[in-house]
Amino acid sequence: MNRRSMDYSFSKSYILCKQIEINELFSKGKRVRNQAFTILYQKVPRNGSPFQVLISVPKRKIKKAVDRNYIKRCVREVVRKNKELLVFEENDSEKSVHFAIIYNVDSKLDYSNIERHLLDLFNKIPNKK
Repeated sequence: MNRRSMDYSFSKSYILCKQIEINELFSKGKRVRNQAFTILYQKVPRNGSPFQVLISVPKRKIKKAVDRNYIKRCVREVVRKNKELLVFEENDSEKSVHFAIIYNVDSKLDYSNIERHLLDLFNKIPNKK
C-alpha cells in the first residue's frame, strides 16, 4: 500500500473485540516493548481488514477516566495515520495481524510523546513489508 492510496479511516473493522481472539493474542502473541508501551502481535487467518487493534490503558496506571480516554484517542490517531506500518506482507492476502497496544507509564503523556514511542515500536515489529 503506497501512501497515496492509503485509506485514513479507522472503522469498526480495525478494532479487535472478540474475546476468543483477544485471549489467543495474549497467550500466543509475540511482544515488543519500550518504556511507554508494550505491543503484542500475532498473525491470524484473514478476517476482512489487514489488521485489528486492541488499545489498553490500565486504570491502575492512569486513575482518571478523562486521561485514559485521552490516551486511547491519541493511540487511535497514531494508528489511523500510520496504518501502512502495521500491514504485514502485501502479497500475503490470506493473513491478518492482531495487535494489543498496552500503555505502561504512570503519568499522562502528550500526543507527540505517544506518537514517538509508538512509531519506534511499530518499526521494531519484524516481518513487515
